[in-house]
Amino acid sequence: MGQTDQRTPADHSTEQPREGADATRVSPPRAAAEARVAEAGPVVRKNRLAALDGLRFLAALSVVLFHFVGQTPGAMHFVWGRPYEELFPEAHGYFAFGRLGVELFFLISGFVICMSAWGRTPRDFFISRVTRLYPMYWVAIVVSACVIYAFDTPFGHPNPRLLFANFTMLQSPLGVDNLDPVYWTLWPELCFYLTFAVVVWKGLTYQRVVIYCGVWTVAAVLAPRAGIPLLTTLVNPTSAPFFIAGLAFYLMYRYRPTPLLWGIVAMSWLLALHFLLAPHGGRNNWATWAPWRGWLVLVTTVFFLLVAAVALGWTRRIRWRWLTLAGTLTFPLYLLHDVVGVTVVHHFGDRADPWVVVGITVAGLVALSYVMQRFVERPVARAARRWLNSAAFSLKPPPRRRDT
Repeated sequence: MGQTDQRTPADHSTEQPREGADATRVSPPRAAAEARVAEAGPVVRKNRLAALDGLRFLAALSVVLFHFVGQTPGAMHFVWGRPYEELFPEAHGYFAFGRLGVELFFLISGFVICMSAWGRTPRDFFISRVTRLYPMYWVAIVVSACVIYAFDTPFGHPNPRLLFANFTMLQSPLGVDNLDPVYWTLWPELCFYLTFAVVVWKGLTYQRVVIYCGVWTVAAVLAPRAGIPLLTTLVNPTSAPFFIAGLAFYLMYRYRPTPLLWGIVAMSWLLALHFLLAPHGGRNNWATWAPWRGWLVLVTTVFFLLVAAVALGWTRRIRWRWLTLAGTLTFPLYLLHDVVGVTVVHHFGDRADPWVVVGITVAGLVALSYVMQRFVERPVARAARRWLNSAAFSLKPPPRRRDT
């Protein structure tokens, strides 16, 4: 679910090293440079991956429609005043699969985080993640808190103390409730960034990313049986297979498909289905939602195939600019849709046709997301990036004040 800069990493070369007799007469500095290019891998396409932007927006939209049309019965789910199954008898069962959009988020995140971190220093990686996540997240908390405390909403009026923990984005390990239920996805993303930062610190290479995928896979398998809550919290077994598959798909995109990479993807696909279909302690709560198992397998498989198509270069002709714009709206749309959208539906859902209310609400949320991204998130993130880039990340104490 987390967004990343999809620009080609700075170390990508646009030319392959020359071969043959000319290559044997190059100077030592040039030979060393060509060796570094060869180690870095083949040429990677420079165009922004509009197809991934489109998939990210599709994932966000599916989650939005799930909350408005496809939720299952429960205390939070009667925002319309009537059960979802009664309002949307035909469509409800299909839109219920929109909850799986989160899994597509995680799959794409593994791909684009590896792509954007390649060739970056740990400092660059830290700044890019902080400025990408926190500005919009803080804005979303402020907006959601204003809605929750100013209006009658299905979210109640939680203790304001909860806001302080939520601002850290560490409410999950702190054992504090999310201000907005959709924030639960941020902790798996943070865990991915924290552990992947170790690899970035050493310098991303094909071998190191593959080893990281292997270690994380083993940890995800062992964590549920180890009985160590801290390990399970950090490893996130139910989400790990999607991130790992995304990493392997990027290696396919950067280099080329190999049996090893396909093996990582296949293992991740199997583990993803295992956790999704597990009767207890898995990804799905069978007490509230029990669809036909085959649909879960099919939808998850389609997600893997879609990202595989990007990794294999089959979508390189897709360069529509509107997809790129849609991709920038994904994060604000995801963070704002639940509290704001559900509150609108709660107040106006019985005054018009439900589908009309859904359509107008979704359109309004997309417009709100554009405004927030264009006029709030982007300027704040740019200012934060300039400030952090000028800061000294050192454990050495700064110079003492002259007046002390």
